[in-house]
Amino acid sequence: MEKISFPVIYQQIKEVVTNPAQFWVKIKSENKSSADLLAGYYLPLVLVASLAVFLGTWIGSSHFYIGFAVLKAIRELVILVLQYLISVFFVNELITTFDGKKNIVAARKLVAYSLSPLLLVSIVTGLLPALYIVDILGLYSFYIFWVGAKELLNLPERKLSSYILISCLLGLFVLGFLSILLWKIFMMLY
Repeated sequence: MEKISFPVIYQQIKEVVTNPAQFWVKIKSENKSSADLLAGYYLPLVLVASLAVFLGTWIGSSHFYIGFAVLKAIRELVILVLQYLISVFFVNELITTFDGKKNIVAARKLVAYSLSPLLLVSIVTGLLPALYIVDILGLYSFYIFWVGAKELLNLPERKLSSYILISCLLGLFVLGFLSILLWKIFMMLY
């Protein structure tokens, strides 16, 4: 397993956000293991986003309640990890519905890298909760997913758009469901 390198992660984020088409062509031929993708890219970003939520909540509160900040950070961590796991499952399972062959490696790459804008926005709004309107920029994740699906998956052209639309809607539904569910649990605990 590779060592975590934030300069490498930064470079990958920069490439996927600024030039997704070229990024997916490069990633298609890359033989990075699932553990390296998760531990060397996605989880460090999730941890940074959770830390940002912790700091933004703790420093932004009027009484510096650390317990509330810790619970919100844990909630963010759980949402982002479950979002990845559930999305990978659905993205992979949906492939056969649209006349393709399951490809868990491509599904993991698609989900991890296409969630990059969402993670970046989570970091910004975590640190500065007043900028919650910036959350709308997380929708750029759908474009990155669209470009990546066209490059990584072997689906019939006539069914690709439907696959991408349903996958993105499912991802949005999962994110919304997890957010509401974990908020309810969070409010019961606090």
